[in-house]
Amino acid sequence: MSISQALFLGALQGLTEFLPVSSSGHLVIFQHYLGLRQPLVFFDVLLHLGTLGAVIVYFRRDLYKIIASFIYFKKKNYSSLEYRNLFYLIIAGTIPTAAVGIILQKWENILFSGVFLPSGMLILTGIFLLAGERIGKSRKIVNILKGKGKEKRKLNLVDALCIGFMQGVAIIPGISRSGATISTALMRGVKRDIAFQYSFLLSIPVIIGATGLELKQAVAQQNFPPNPFPWIVGTLLAFGVGLISLKIFYRVFKRKKLFLFSCYCWAVGGGILSWELIKLFRG
Repeated sequence: MSISQALFLGALQGLTEFLPVSSSGHLVIFQHYLGLRQPLVFFDVLLHLGTLGAVIVYFRRDLYKIIASFIYFKKKNYSSLEYRNLFYLIIAGTIPTAAVGIILQKWENILFSGVFLPSGMLILTGIFLLAGERIGKSRKIVNILKGKGKEKRKLNLVDALCIGFMQGVAIIPGISRSGATISTALMRGVKRDIAFQYSFLLSIPVIIGATGLELKQAVAQQNFPPNPFPWIVGTLLAFGVGLISLKIFYRVFKRKKLFLFSCYCWAVGGGILSWELIKLFRG
C-alpha cells in the first residue's frame, strides 16, 4: 500500500466512522475501486484504533464521570447515579449488538464482497435517517398534546436494547452505525443530546471488540506490512479526522439537519449502484 492510499483510507475512515454515512460501506467501495482486493486486516485494526482514540478523547469527560461514579460508589448524588445508570445501559445495549454480530459474522464473506450491497444499504441508511427525524418530531408533537413534555429525559432499558440491536444490524456495510443508533433513539423519543451521547459511548465496547477480533485474525494470518510507515500515518490521520468529524456531526445534528446526510447517502449509493448496473448490462 502506498502512502497516498493509506492517507486516503485513513481520512475516509475518520470521516465516515462517525458521520452517519457508513464507514464500512465506504471502505468496501473504495478498496474495490482502488484495486485492494485482499483484505487488509491489520490496517483495519489500526484504523479502528485511530477512531477509537478519537471517540475517547471527545467523550473523555463523560468517561471520567462514569469511572468516578464507581470509584466513589458510596456517593448517592444525582450525577453519580446518572452516570452509573448510563454505564449499565451501555452494557445492556452491547448484548443485542454482540448477538446480532455473531449471527451476521457467518455471512461475512458475502456481506463484504462487491459494491452492490453497500450501495443499496446506503440508500436504506438515507431513508432511515429521514425517518428518524420525521418520526421523532411526530412523537414529540404527540407527547406535547398528551401533556408529557417534549422529549424523554432519560434512556430506559427498552431504548438501550433497541438501539443496541440496530447497532448490530449496522455491521452490514452501507448501514451507518451512528445513523442507525441515533435514528432509533429519536424514533423512541429520546432527547437529542442523550441520543448523540449514548450512540457514541455505545460504540466504544463494539470498536474494542471488533479490533480485538481483527487483531487475532491478523496475527493468525501474519497480515503485517513490510513497511509500516504508511499504515501508521493513515492511523494518525483517522484519529485527527475522526475528532473533527465528531464535532461537525454534533453541530449538524443539533440543527436537526440529518436530511443532508440522507441526500449524500442517496447520491453515493444511487450513483454507484447505477454505474455498476450499467457496467453489468453492457457486459
